[in-house]
Amino acid sequence: MSGTSPPSIKNGTAILQQVDPRSVYPSKFCIRVEDEIAEESLAQLQEDIEKFGQTTPGHALAVSDGSRLELLDGLRRKIACQKLGIDFLVLVHHDLPIERAIALAHSRDNQSQPASFWDRAVAWDCLVNDKVLPSEAAVAKAVGVDKSTMSRALAFVKAPPEVLEAFPDIRAVTLKHWAELAPLVENKETLPRLLERAVLLAGKGLSANKVAAELKAAAVGKDKIEKHEVKNANGKKLATIRPNHRGGFAIDVMDMRGVPPSYRIMDAIIIHEHFLALVESSFPTDKRGGRS
Repeated sequence: MSGTSPPSIKNGTAILQQVDPRSVYPSKFCIRVEDEIAEESLAQLQEDIEKFGQTTPGHALAVSDGSRLELLDGLRRKIACQKLGIDFLVLVHHDLPIERAIALAHSRDNQSQPASFWDRAVAWDCLVNDKVLPSEAAVAKAVGVDKSTMSRALAFVKAPPEVLEAFPDIRAVTLKHWAELAPLVENKETLPRLLERAVLLAGKGLSANKVAAELKAAAVGKDKIEKHEVKNANGKKLATIRPNHRGGFAIDVMDMRGVPPSYRIMDAIIIHEHFLALVESSFPTDKRGGRS
């Protein structure tokens, strides 16, 4: 490795350089954590770089005294180059505003192999706690997400340890998983049941989808939430009814375009009857009465 080379391409206040990857350090804006990058995830990248060269440069900040480069984007590429014993191609930015540095780190890092929701949440939480920007809203704007996503992410990092430990791989938890679980964690009525189930799930090695489904089911007092298929007398599937953890239902009706008009009405009646029966069985202890 040749160390820092003379600037070869200039782009405003950014300079494309080849540097010793060992001389580049992750910045506080970098999403990924070096210790958490799995060897197997680097294998294909190393092979491609060895065969074709590093085709996409990383991005780094030059600190004010010029003694250090802090990486914004390209940690996996840096590690791959380091393992191969070759220079790392990096676009070095000078005098970059904080908002632009954060935006660059988060927008670029989400391209080839997106960082997990957990890694993003931890990075955003650090930005907020370190008061890098004046508010959560400012951080959300800089990283390119809405305020709701930012709030969900910050709550995810602070979730009860029992919930986090129920997932064998916290990086497999998606924003969708957490958006469905968060209201149940925040609800004082559903939280105890959810925590009780979470403790039982810890160490079982279940997938993130399975753990999330189990926790949602526990929150509504069920062993698990089952979908229900509706069939006619001939065994033909007419619809699928899916209860959710909030006491609601989604009904997916099969394509009726090829069904004669009279049969469509009959099929609709069958679906309706099954739905009514499912509602009755789902809330067996409710008292009958009108809506308030």
